[in-house]
Amino acid sequence: MTPNSSQTVYGNVIEYIGDRLYLASYTSPPTGGTPFPPPAIPDPYKITSQVNAHASARSPSKRNKNLGISASSKKVVYFTVDDSLLYNAFHHDFGPLHIGHLYRFAVTLHDILGDPVNEGRIVVFWSRPDGRSRANAGCLLACYMVLVQSWPPHLALSPLAQCDPPLMPFRDAGYSQADFVLNVQDVVYGVWKAKEKGIVNLREFGLDEYEKFERVDMGDFNWISPNFLAFASPQFTLPPPNRPQPHLPTNQEEILASGLPVPFRNVLEHFHTRDIGLVVRLNSHLYPAEYFTALGITHIDMVFDDGTCPPLNLVRKFINLAHQTIAQGKNIAVHCKAGLGRTGCLIGAYLVYRYGFTANEVIAFMRFMRPGMVVGPQQHWLHLNQDEFRQWWFEDTIMAAALEKAVSQSISLRTPTKGKRVVSGTPSQHTRRSILGEMDGNETTSGALPAPTPGQPRKASSRYPPNTGSRRTVSSQQEKELIEIHQDDENVDVNASPIRRKKSSVKMIEAAATGTEVPEGVVEGAMSEEEYLLRLHRRTTSRSPAGKRSVSYTTTTTTTVSHTVTPPSADKTAGRERSGSGIGAKIRSSPRRGTVAAGGVRKVSGRVVSGGTPGKAL
Repeated sequence: MTPNSSQTVYGNVIEYIGDRLYLASYTSPPTGGTPFPPPAIPDPYKITSQVNAHASARSPSKRNKNLGISASSKKVVYFTVDDSLLYNAFHHDFGPLHIGHLYRFAVTLHDILGDPVNEGRIVVFWSRPDGRSRANAGCLLACYMVLVQSWPPHLALSPLAQCDPPLMPFRDAGYSQADFVLNVQDVVYGVWKAKEKGIVNLREFGLDEYEKFERVDMGDFNWISPNFLAFASPQFTLPPPNRPQPHLPTNQEEILASGLPVPFRNVLEHFHTRDIGLVVRLNSHLYPAEYFTALGITHIDMVFDDGTCPPLNLVRKFINLAHQTIAQGKNIAVHCKAGLGRTGCLIGAYLVYRYGFTANEVIAFMRFMRPGMVVGPQQHWLHLNQDEFRQWWFEDTIMAAALEKAVSQSISLRTPTKGKRVVSGTPSQHTRRSILGEMDGNETTSGALPAPTPGQPRKASSRYPPNTGSRRTVSSQQEKELIEIHQDDENVDVNASPIRRKKSSVKMIEAAATGTEVPEGVVEGAMSEEEYLLRLHRRTTSRSPAGKRSVSYTTTTTTTVSHTVTPPSADKTAGRERSGSGIGAKIRSSPRRGTVAAGGVRKVSGRVVSGGTPGKAL
């Protein structure tokens, strides 16, 4: 109906692209004579009081909502979709408009922008001023900017922040009181994330197929993602057993000639041609599952009550089955009675698990693909368990990979165990980690490996100057491990410990030191000549400072004690003469003691006192 020319048309205008594209709401359909920008829509709840007058004076932008829109001499083109793109409501729900609506809106807008007549004109996409129309129009334009123009979501939502009053939030399709709402931001971010994850693509979208099969009489199913299809339960009953049973179709030709109801026939044909490998039924039996299994499609039942939320163990089982099916290159079809509530719970749980949607984003996106999905308390259930679903993904993939990597690294960085009995005194030639982490070579690890994390406090090698005493540290540390074996352990094998000696081996070493010949019986009875030479070689190549000190004790004590010490003392000192060689007993080599002075006297206590005159006992 054409408005009266004398009637004033009010409107609120928001700029999306300067001097080209605007979003507006008008109280009456605008015409070519409508001024642009129009006078702002008056607020019916405005109270004309002195206080409000002062507030209005302080914020002039509130007096005219179109104050930021500059007047232009360009001609204006108006278009709307309020009467062409209609939302099919279930109860009190009114949106958001689905992907088919967005596709048709994009085609209409591109036709207007590409028309040569509209070259240089301002295009205004307008709606009625009621909250539902404004919310659908704003959401439609923002989703268009994200999906078609590839705007980031925050830029597509920024103009909508100027809406006064704010856009109305969306509600579910249930019959109960709406206690969970979704706003335009949830829809835009859900669509954007689906685009980023490759779940939705308008270039590959088939409008005719979408509008055909979304109808109840044609199958009532929609693709939510490239791997998930949601549909309402087909209804078909086999004849009684006493009557002839129909033939189960196994290919497309037999499906078309089966005489099944059109919705069920369309479902079977579409599933057979689109690589559906798994059908999950969530409601009571309304059709024979053999029609799917005859086509090679796996069919399972995961039934739970209508309007309720599934238990987590059932969700976990569904996610595992779906993940295995997708890995095999097949797709999954899920249905309950209407294909909305229970179906949305399981598909939404997988999308959160796999792609990291938030609960609001996944509900909004599923309603963008199939209106009405997820109803009532199921919305809160998804919101409460979204972190649990995402944790499953980390446990199944990222944590498993990290654990495998950590195990491989722990094997490469494993240190020798303290307290092990040393079998051979020869250091191993392969590169290994130093015992206390004091080697510079510990820092020359691969850049991909983390820093070593020892199980006990260790000194960092950076505290010590490079190439300073590192070789001596390793040698003394290895000798310390060899020395700490108890000599009174009679169960220790001679061949297993280079430190334990029998008296015969002592005689052999003493003979070698004095240059005398080793008795033949000693070599045959104690050890072979080859082993004797090997042990003698190890002793002569030792760098232990304790060995050097033993020689100085022997020389000094032998000269001094024979002239000055009483016989009992001499006996005790003589008894220590052999142990001073470092062969038959544990050697305490303290780094605090220096080389014994020439004039030092060895006391019975074993301590050396220097500074006395030779030949005098203390």
